[in-house]
Amino acid sequence: MRKIGIIGSSVSDSASPEFHNKKLAGNIVRYIPIEKKSLTKRQFIFLMNGLVAANVTSPFKDVAYSSADWLTPEAIRCRSVNLLYWKRNLLIGDNTDTLGFGAELSKRNISKTGIWLVLGSGGAGRACCDALLSHGCKPILASRNKKDEPSRFQIINYEDFSNHSENVFGIVNATPVELPYDNFSMFKNCVYAWDLNYKKKSKFLELAELANLNTINGRGMFENQARYAYFRWIL
Repeated sequence: MRKIGIIGSSVSDSASPEFHNKKLAGNIVRYIPIEKKSLTKRQFIFLMNGLVAANVTSPFKDVAYSSADWLTPEAIRCRSVNLLYWKRNLLIGDNTDTLGFGAELSKRNISKTGIWLVLGSGGAGRACCDALLSHGCKPILASRNKKDEPSRFQIINYEDFSNHSENVFGIVNATPVELPYDNFSMFKNCVYAWDLNYKKKSKFLELAELANLNTINGRGMFENQARYAYFRWIL
């Protein structure tokens, strides 16, 4: 039986296997979690040789990016890969996170203007910024470490938030942390709080609701990007 995996450091309770195995029912392919604490580029490629395709999550999106033989425009724009698949013996690096987040922006009729603060400068954060930019918004990445400044997006420290207290329209939590920030009252005109986590209502969203913000979790983005991934696999 051929295998498709989800590769990450904490994927044992991921929703992806159940979601995809329902779609793969009757097929000779099985979707499995592959939990690793660390992988070199060589180890990553060796692992992929035994798979039809793989979704990639934290902390391996950057090594997936460097392991691909060819990158899609979405992966290049985000400098991150969350999906790998084989095509004509080439390992293709793709990014369906930006497509999934973008689809949710459109589905919810989110305003095509406004400044969005995206917490977390990793692969998920860069994908959200790419989608927001494509949607017509102005994303700002917020990071506790400004050393790795992405060239396409403005990046600020958390200490700089006060400089944007009047103009932030939405805040996205693209970190794995349940409560990376809690002072929603600082942002006088903020309308949305969006958390990419979706397994339970996070403290981030609970506090945002108390501040009368419209809250969104990451389930819609997850399902959107999963559908995009499904149609890219060569089965």
